[in-house]
Amino acid sequence: MITVADIIALPAFERIELAAPCAGAGAREVRNVGILDLAPDEQAYADYLPGEFIASNLGFARDNAALAEASLLALIRRNVAAVAVKNVYHPHLSEAVRSASTALGVPLYLYEGAYHEVLAYQALDLIRRDGEESDKGRMVDALLAAHDSQGTRTRLYQLTGAMGATLQCLAVAPRNADECSLYAALDALAGVLRAFKADWASVDTVFACRYHDLLLAFVSYAQPPASVRAASEADLVARIQRIGPLRLGVGEEGPLSDGDLSVREALAALKTARTEGDAVACWADLHHDAFRAAAAASRLFGRTAAFHRALLEEYDAENDAELAPTAEALARAYGDVRAAAEALHQHPNTVRYRLRRAKAVLGMPDAPDREFAFLLGLVFLDRTNPLLGS
Repeated sequence: MITVADIIALPAFERIELAAPCAGAGAREVRNVGILDLAPDEQAYADYLPGEFIASNLGFARDNAALAEASLLALIRRNVAAVAVKNVYHPHLSEAVRSASTALGVPLYLYEGAYHEVLAYQALDLIRRDGEESDKGRMVDALLAAHDSQGTRTRLYQLTGAMGATLQCLAVAPRNADECSLYAALDALAGVLRAFKADWASVDTVFACRYHDLLLAFVSYAQPPASVRAASEADLVARIQRIGPLRLGVGEEGPLSDGDLSVREALAALKTARTEGDAVACWADLHHDAFRAAAAASRLFGRTAAFHRALLEEYDAENDAELAPTAEALARAYGDVRAAAEALHQHPNTVRYRLRRAKAVLGMPDAPDREFAFLLGLVFLDRTNPLLGS
């Protein structure tokens, strides 16, 4: 998905600023680009649609503040993705226009830069590129959907061109996605990878692509000694961090035929980095989150855990109880009733009562607390799938 933040990061904009406060301006989706070069007719710009990024210099309304105001208000009311007005004719933006931009959530920008045709060309090329990146994302989905050694090697070669003996994946996401251009970050990441490959003889292939709301970096190695791999990984992580305010999940290097596992590891590590507010998380350091990611990838495990959760949730729905969240809190507290009570803002005795009811619902009324806490740890192990950030 192309956002307003992606568009205003294009080289055509030499300088650009919001004309009025507009919450979530950068995160708005852009599906097309249009140029405004005439006054509104009786249809009030009906040809301009939601999702279009509109550029104009308001040359048709030069020295006519009322016409400029009417034109911009009509566009804003069309709920276009954004409006960018070039400063060439020193346009006057009325208070009514600025207020409408803020109230309706349609960002209005003032900018200096290239002609509209150049802007439109760059923006449309970016939208085309986004389609290609979406195709790559679907290839990653296919890579993760099923695992067989030869199929994995083939898919990775088709996606990345990797031919080395081993492969490592790193997942990268902006810390503030609303105001960051994912494609600007992708270009910077690709540049980092090219320089990294040039500096390390052990690197066979590098590749970067967009995957949903994040980026994936792939590095294929020609089986260097372990000490070299450790040094090169530390160097690569440091280089990526210098791009800007990003979060980074680092998968383990492994055989090319197991490359899908490194992708899963990187995604799980990035999920932990986001959850914990860390700049970098490595699969080797995830511990419990690593097991949660592994459990989430097993259909049989997930089905069994979901069945037990459903029993508690159905009881809650029928009896206006809170057994499921209480059981999950105990699982997250590793069986510590007081810690679970604190997380739930409940008295420990309330938690103990609910857990007795939960034992009965799950058919374990006489189970010792330690055994029941262990079971709950398994039941809620895959509660959140850390692979896709859900």
